Amino acid sequence: MSIDATKVKRPAPLKLTGLCDEVELPVKEAPNAGNGVITRMDSEALVFDGQPQGSFMIGLGLLTQVLGLIFLPYMTFVAAKILFSSESAIGGNPGGVMWFILLFALIAISAGLCFSVYIMYLAILLPTPSTVIFNRRLGMVIGSHKGKPIALEWKKVKPVLMHSVMLAAGAQRQYYLALVERDESLPKGQKQKKGHGLMVSTGHTWGWANCHAMWEFIRRYMEDKPESLPEVELSPAGGFEARMLDEGPYWEFHERQGLMADLRYRNGFPQFNHWVSFMMVAFAPAFLMNVFRMLIRRRVKLPTEWLPAASNEPNPYHVRPAQPEDLAIRTKAARYIAIWMTVCLGLGTLFWVWLVRLIAFR
Repeated sequence: MSIDATKVKRPAPLKLTGLCDEVELPVKEAPNAGNGVITRMDSEALVFDGQPQGSFMIGLGLLTQVLGLIFLPYMTFVAAKILFSSESAIGGNPGGVMWFILLFALIAISAGLCFSVYIMYLAILLPTPSTVIFNRRLGMVIGSHKGKPIALEWKKVKPVLMHSVMLAAGAQRQYYLALVERDESLPKGQKQKKGHGLMVSTGHTWGWANCHAMWEFIRRYMEDKPESLPEVELSPAGGFEARMLDEGPYWEFHERQGLMADLRYRNGFPQFNHWVSFMMVAFAPAFLMNVFRMLIRRRVKLPTEWLPAASNEPNPYHVRPAQPEDLAIRTKAARYIAIWMTVCLGLGTLFWVWLVRLIAFR
C-alpha cells in the first residue's frame, strides 16, 4: 500500500523568512516528546499531537479583535460626524490637510478591521490542525496546514525552528517546530525562503532545546531502533476528557506528558494554581473566547486512505497503554476541571458585567 498525495490539493507553503532557522544536525538533546500527546506508537505509525487548542494568550488576542470590530466603526462614525457637523471643532471648514488626515484614518481603520476579520477566521473558523502521523513503514509524514491535508516524504523533509517574540510575557521567545520539504536546487548555504510542510508543535513548547529534543524523538522513531526511545505513555484519543486535559485550556498550565502520573498520585484531583485561578476570574472574557474556540472548531479530516493500518505485529516500543483505572481518573479530573472553570469564569463574568455597568451607566 502507498499514499497518493496528488489526489489532494496541497496547502500554501510555509514562509521561512524572518525568525526562522534550520535545525543543525545532529542535535545533542536526548529524545523527548515534550508537551506532545501520543495516542499511538508501534511498528506501523506514530500519531503525535503537539498543537493543543486552548490558549489564554490567543483568547486574549481574539478578545481585542472582537472589541475592535465592535467599537472602531462606531468611533469612526462619531469622529466623522463631529468633524463635518461642527466647524468650530476644527476652527473652520476642513482643509486639504484635514481631509488627508481623515482619509488616512479611514484607510487605517478599514485595514485594521480587515486584519481583525482575518485573524478571527484563522483562529476560529479555519479547521484546527489534525494530528501528525509519522508512518514508519511507508516513510511518510501526514498532517495538515492551513486547513488542508498534506503528505510529505520523510526523506525529503528537514526540521525548521520558527520563533516569535511574545511581548506580553516579557519579550519571551516562543519556538515552533516545523517539517519542510528541502529545496534541492538551492546552492549549499543559501537559506530556503519557503517550502511545503506542516507544523509539529505550537509556540507553547518553550525553548529551542525542547524543540530539538522533540525532533530527535521523531527522528529516532523513523530511523533508529525501538530501544533508542524512552518509554511513552499513550493518551486516549478525543472525547470530553481530552478536551479538558490534553487540548485545553488546562494543559497550558501543566506539562502534558507528566499529567497522568500526577493525577494518579493525587487520585484524580488536579493541581489548581491560585495564580491561574485569579487570571481566569480577572480575564474571564479572554478565557471564554478560548473555551468557545476550543469547542466549536472542527479538525481537519485526513483522507481515509492516508490513515495508518492496524498493526498485527507485537509492539517493539516501550509504551504504556491507558488502563481502565486511568480512564476513570481522567474522567474524574476532567469533571473537576470543568467545575473549576465554570466557577472561575462565572465569577469573572459577573465582575465584568458589574464593571461595564459601573462605567457605562453611572
